[in-house]
Formats: sequence, structure tokens, C-alpha cells
Amino acid sequence: MTDAQAIALRFMEALNQRDFTTIRALIDEDVALDSLTGQRTVGAEPLVTAVMSYFRHFDETFGDMVLMHDAFGQRAAVDVTARGAYRETMDGFPPASGQAYSVPSIFVLEIEDGLVQRLTHYRNMRVFEGLLRAS
Repeated sequence: MTDAQAIALRFMEALNQRDFTTIRALIDEDVALDSLTGQRTVGAEPLVTAVMSYFRHFDETFGDMVLMHDAFGQRAAVDVTARGAYRETMDGFPPASGQAYSVPSIFVLEIEDGLVQRLTHYRNMRVFEGLLRAS
């Protein structure tokens, strides 16, 4: 396992455990988050706040993790299955009523000097929103 993969795995485990202290320790002060909704958040504290807000709306965990990395050890990708319940309505999404879902997701982490510099979260939003509407 590369250093980038180890950092990515620690980050994903911290997400699953809602361990915001570890998340904060793994990210650079000027980290950029490119979220599912296309919004970019810059800065460590804004990223932690955005992740906390996301989990308030979506009680989600990530399993079936497959770790990948680039040839230079600067990027790691984590292919996961996101399983959760939609518990509080989020702007731009259908109304929440506890809908359960399971959907593929990918996280890409750009790492420099042992810290996450950029985090991008991908998911097929049409499929995801369709699951929220169908439940």
C-alpha cells in the first residue's frame, strides 16, 4: 500500500467513524473540497463544516472500498458503496423521509507532504436522486 492509499484509507475510516479530529489532522489548511453538488469549498475548517452538514442530511457510511493510486503517489482514489438514510431535507434535493439508499461513489484525494490538498467526491447524481425519489 502506498502512502497516498494509507492516507486515503485513514480518511475514509475517519468519515465512517465521524472522527472529525482525525479528518482535520489529515487535511491541509488550504484544502479544496469539490462536492457532489458541484460546490467548491476551500479551507480546513470550511471542509469539516461541510462534511458535518452533509452527514446531518445523509446518515451515510462507505463500504466495499477499493483503493487505487497514481504512478507518482500523489493521488489516491477510493471506489466505495455509499449506504445510508436521507434524514433531513437538503436544498436542491427531494424531501427527506428517511429514505434508505445504496449507491456507488468515488473519492479522489490529492496528497502532498502527507496531507490531503484536494478532495473530490463523485457520484451519479441522477441515480442518487432517483433513489431518493423512489423510496
